[in-house]
Amino acid sequence: MASVISGKDMLLFFRKRDDHATADASKLRFQTEHSISMEKESDATPTKDGIVVVVSDGENTADISSLAYREDDETIEVWKELKRNFQANDLMEMWQVDINSGLNGADLDADYFRGFFTSFELSSAADGNVELSYTFAINGNGVEGTDSLTPEQLAEVRNAQYDYETLKATGAGV
Repeated sequence: MASVISGKDMLLFFRKRDDHATADASKLRFQTEHSISMEKESDATPTKDGIVVVVSDGENTADISSLAYREDDETIEVWKELKRNFQANDLMEMWQVDINSGLNGADLDADYFRGFFTSFELSSAADGNVELSYTFAINGNGVEGTDSLTPEQLAEVRNAQYDYETLKATGAGV
């Protein structure tokens, strides 16, 4: 029986390209939505025998939304770092990882992209949450592959909101 892929299974990880030898990619926490748009451009020329169409690569982008979250310093640091990467025009790496694709220990399906953040927006409505929005301009078409997560990255995926607490009391004097 076929199963539909849940949007919650498709997560984004980022890293500044200059740090590829020394730093693991970081998961953008509290992602609410992302979309990757790939376009082709066409040019039609009328001839005496009919229309001739030439197709060339167009613009490829990713639009990303997440919530700002105050209680976790690492979460705040990741989105502030992405804002600094935007301001500095840093070449970035982005992975779209299907975290439920690796059955029985197999590597996860992942799409890899390089590009630049071309917009950053922090929206704070009086009656809502602070939302962060990014646009990522993709160089080329990206690459499909497989990858695995480090134990730290796996913990980021599993402990999205809080760490496990034991049933017994952990306070002083217990």
